[in-house]
Order: sequence, then C-alpha cells, then structure tokens
Amino acid sequence: MYIDYVHFYVEDAKKWRNWFVNVMGFLVIASGENVHTLTEVVGNVGNKDNSPIIFVLSSPLTLFSPVTKFLQKHPSGVVEIAFSVDDLEKIINNNAQIFEPIEERISSEGRVKWSQIKNPANLKHTLIERQGKTPIIPELNLTEIAYIPTQQSNFNKIDHLVLNVASGELANTANWYETVLEFEKKQSFRIQTEQSGLYSQVMVHPVSGVQIPINEPSSPNSQIQEFLDINQGSGIQHIALQTSKIVQLTESLRLAGLSFLKVPKNYYEQISNKNEQKIIELLELEALIKQEILIDLEIDHNLVNSTNYPLLLQIFTQPIFEKPTFFFELIERREQAKGFGEGNFRALFEAIEREQIKRGNLII
Repeated sequence: MYIDYVHFYVEDAKKWRNWFVNVMGFLVIASGENVHTLTEVVGNVGNKDNSPIIFVLSSPLTLFSPVTKFLQKHPSGVVEIAFSVDDLEKIINNNAQIFEPIEERISSEGRVKWSQIKNPANLKHTLIERQGKTPIIPELNLTEIAYIPTQQSNFNKIDHLVLNVASGELANTANWYETVLEFEKKQSFRIQTEQSGLYSQVMVHPVSGVQIPINEPSSPNSQIQEFLDINQGSGIQHIALQTSKIVQLTESLRLAGLSFLKVPKNYYEQISNKNEQKIIELLELEALIKQEILIDLEIDHNLVNSTNYPLLLQIFTQPIFEKPTFFFELIERREQAKGFGEGNFRALFEAIEREQIKRGNLII
C-alpha cells in the first residue's frame, strides 16, 4: 500500500497550482473540469530515484460542486488520501465503511479498479488497483499534460501525514487503520507543557512504510483542539515531505516566499550538551541554526568515537491557507534515522503554541 495522491479542496485551484509550481517546484501534470468543479494536478515527478508526489487541487465552479459544500463548513485542506493497493477486494472485505462502491475502467493500455472508504474521523481514502498505463485520477476525466522530468527534485517522497482527531477518538481511529488497512502501531507520544498537551500514536504500514501519526488533544486549549475548532472537525494537520538537502532547500524556499515557524535560540543550547557538541559541529550546525532547522541526533554511547549516528532534521512551514490549519514539514533522515524525534515533536508543539498565543487562542 503506497500513497497514490493527496486531494485538496481549495477556493481557487489555478492559484494553488501556480503556488505549487512557483514556490514548491512542482510540475503541472493534468488539468480538467466538469460543469461544477475545476481540478488541477501537480506533481513532484523528477528523477526515477524518487517516489512521485501527486497533489490534486479542486475548486468550485458552481454552488452545486461538492467542493462548495465542503468549503461552506471547512477551510481549504485535504479531503482525501488515495492509496495504490495490490488487492482492492481484500481491503474492502476488512469491515471497511464503503463510501463509493468499486468501479473499473479498462482500456487497451491498462486496467484500473477503485473504491472509496472512510475512516472513523471522516477522512476519505480512495483505494486504487492499477495494471498497465492508467489515468492519474481514474474517476475524473482530466487532460494529462506532457512534461519533461527535471533531473533534480526538491523532494524524495511523502514521509508521513499527520491526522488530528477529537479527544477520545485516537484509539478508535488507530484501531481502524490497524484492522482495515493493516497498519501497525509504532511510536506513541505524550507532549505536555504548562499550557496544554496532546497524545499521539504513530501508525506505519509494514510493507510500504507509509506513516500516519494520529494526534488527539489532552487539554481543552491544546493546539490540536484549536485545529479541530477551526477545521470544524478532524483532518490532516500537515504533510511531511522528505528531502536529502534540507538546508539548501529551506533556503531556496524562503527566497521563493515560503514562511517557516520560528525556533527560539535556546533550543540549540538545549540539544548541545557535552556529549553531542563535537558531533553536531561536524554536521553544519551554523547552517542549521541559520535556517532554524530542528535537530534530533540518536546517540549510541556504546559506539566510541563514531560520527555515523542516525540524524533527523526537520522544519515546519507556517499554515499555507488563510486559516491556521494545514502546513507542510520538510524532513531529512540521515544514517537511516527512523521515528519522529520526541524532542523535535515537543519543539514543534511549543512553536505552534507561540502562534496560538499571537492569535489570542491560548492564554498564558
């Protein structure tokens, strides 16, 4: 099971198509419309060593568009995550709540079957079984646009997608991913500050490695609760895009106009204890500090004089839409670093808390 595409509902699909191209470095790969809805498709589809990242952007043309109904209640954001699967019927039979029944399209070039299900948090998942050459979005009649793949892509793949759910819904949602989509439970976190907190459970698919951390608030004024209130329900809080050049990429994205969450300078003092200082200095510390990139170094003290410790580097954008809900993360994993870095997780939580305070939604 792999991520096939992520579908956003937005106010203006052409505007956000241009944003993904001009700021994030994506390519336009398809476009189309029906009577009620305009859809643009962008992709990070560079060299063959990277996994394609495909974002579908739909906006309403009339009041009868399903996007209109969505945006009347929710801000712009992710409405659907599609997965490519090997056996569609098997998943459908795993007690999945079917939102749209199985459909099939056959051509001289290939065959595709798909169906749509919902998780307990009302997030849609389209499951797609492909053979041969098939349409990018099988249920939409889009015109696919010829493009020349770039030699260098900004991103390697989608690293993970974070889902926020209401208080008390984390266990039920995690169990659904375990039962229906055969994910496994991995890391769990409890982050607590003086102001608020959250619980998080990381779900990982054992074959593809697709990761979905699920968060729920542990206090009424938690940033997760703020998200739920503004979003009018559960939803995808952020998508992490993996890169192998986070310092250079962050710098270029800043120049393109992308804004990132601020990191307090004492963050770097806290991670630079006597045991880590020498190692971190070898890893472009000054450049990391300048770009405000979070660092999680997994030191094994049994490895004497080693500098090849797993290293996790992360930075988070400001919310990209008008409402403070959805944002992106850039992540670089070195020396096969796994997990999410609990220290970085807390640093992110505290950074968003500072933005909450600015908005007046968190009283100190």
